Amino acid sequence: MKDCCKDGCKQTTEKSVANKWINYIVYTILIIIVSGALALQLFS
Repeated sequence: MKDCCKDGCKQTTEKSVANKWINYIVYTILIIIVSGALALQLFS
């Protein structure tokens, strides 16, 4: 029982870390797109 619980906890923590990195990547891509659009509008 304890081994199963430990494995389950490890899987959930790995998933949460992966989700955190995916969120960072998505937000950085959105910021780059928005800032690029603003730069094009300002300097065109």
